[in-house]
Amino acid sequence: MALTLLRRDHKLKPTELWDAREARDDFKLFVRLAWHLIEPGRPFVPGWHLDAIADHLTAVSRGEISHLLVNMPPRHGKSSLISVLWSTWLLLNTPSIRLLCGSYAMNLATRDNLKSRRLIKSSWFQARYGNLFSLTHDQDAKTKFETDQLGYRMAVSVGSSATGEGGDILILDDPHNIDEKESDAKRHAAIDWFDNTWSTRLNDQQTGAMVVVSHRIHEQDVSGHILEGNADGEWVHLNLPAEYDPATPCRTYLPSGKELWADPRIEAGELLWEARFPRPVIERAKRRHGVLGYSALYGQRPVPPGGYVFNTTNERLFTISPEGDMYLLQTPSGIQAVSVYSCWELSTSDVAAKDKESNDWTVFEHWAVTPHNDVLLLDLWRGHWSIPKQKEKARLFYRTHFSPRYRAFYFEDVAFQSAIAQDLALEGIPCLDFHPKGDKVMRAIGASIWQEDGKCYFLAGALWLPDFRIEIYTFPKGEHDDQVDPYSMVCMIVRTPEIEALDEETADAISNWKGY
Repeated sequence: MALTLLRRDHKLKPTELWDAREARDDFKLFVRLAWHLIEPGRPFVPGWHLDAIADHLTAVSRGEISHLLVNMPPRHGKSSLISVLWSTWLLLNTPSIRLLCGSYAMNLATRDNLKSRRLIKSSWFQARYGNLFSLTHDQDAKTKFETDQLGYRMAVSVGSSATGEGGDILILDDPHNIDEKESDAKRHAAIDWFDNTWSTRLNDQQTGAMVVVSHRIHEQDVSGHILEGNADGEWVHLNLPAEYDPATPCRTYLPSGKELWADPRIEAGELLWEARFPRPVIERAKRRHGVLGYSALYGQRPVPPGGYVFNTTNERLFTISPEGDMYLLQTPSGIQAVSVYSCWELSTSDVAAKDKESNDWTVFEHWAVTPHNDVLLLDLWRGHWSIPKQKEKARLFYRTHFSPRYRAFYFEDVAFQSAIAQDLALEGIPCLDFHPKGDKVMRAIGASIWQEDGKCYFLAGALWLPDFRIEIYTFPKGEHDDQVDPYSMVCMIVRTPEIEALDEETADAISNWKGY
């Protein structure tokens, strides 16, 4: 780059001229030099994570990465670095580039648009790069400004139509308000907008690029949606938790397979930006946000390692003897054999009101209960079934598992589930209403206590076990909770057995039921 490109009406020292030239090629240098203009009164504090982000953004600008997802804690420089400084640097190097820059709220997107525009108009920028391009007078607004080379930076909000505009690079900074963490409707609306509006705004799907930066709020947020569908590795994921977890170190690779970056931390708990967020600040964040909130916002895990309500450390498994007459419980003190014939059995359910793929699942679980009230999950069926099909599946599930030890098939006492139970009862299937106490989380906490006490066992090697594990250990932040409810149900039943509260005639009828 020739120094004659710099404006001649500004007197710069030779070192300033040199830095100005180098900063066009070196985004990290540009950040250090321009920081004071967008964060006045707050000196630039170096951090290796800022260098890591800059390296990945540089790879995007060079066309080496087309889709970049950055997850990092709040207040760690993401908006200043990515939304403001990088977008300005892109215009500096390619004044004809077209940028769409979004956030969950229009005022935030506008804020960063203004910061970028003010930086370009600053005397510092004009002294160094004023001859490279200028902003037009007829399109120089808070939400959109254009260069004299037909490039622009435009602010949009999640949910907007983007007024039909497209971009060569799309930058989405915080697609969710943190208040959306408990709103399935708002999170799903953001994901739908991301898929069907935002992702279609690339001017060229082959050469354009998308960058999404956010902290996590839920398993089913935009970041989770991206990661879930990233089987082909199209998205490079730069994951920067506030504290290092050696079990999940972040490494990133270019599409060519070449390693780009690796987290330099070694020890568990090492901090991301200790100069600005030392240990006392992090500990205050833990107290302020609680376990789930901190894990999502700072750890980039909507569910803490091992689970939250349920925890993997408390999981126990069992097998069945080759003869089929013994349950072999895997306890911390060794294998404990329990006679199959000393146990009684029951089935629990969670029946969906609709059968569409987007709705909840219908789940049936079959359990054995030992003389010590340990619960053993023997089988699980799960599917999207119509109401007639639900009855058919429930009937088949009962017939599959009926034995002399079978006591009852439990359905939650709500209108559509009770109706199914009543229809099945008329056929002679011993169905009982379950009267839930508390909300889903409170009921699950009771089951988690039972599991923590070593009273819950799952059949080792079962085909349904991987999906069951995902759901219970991501609860209540997972996409579904249909397998959790019947699990909670069985634990409530064995702790306060409803069978004992039945009138004598009904109890005898269920206990002596022979089935088909």
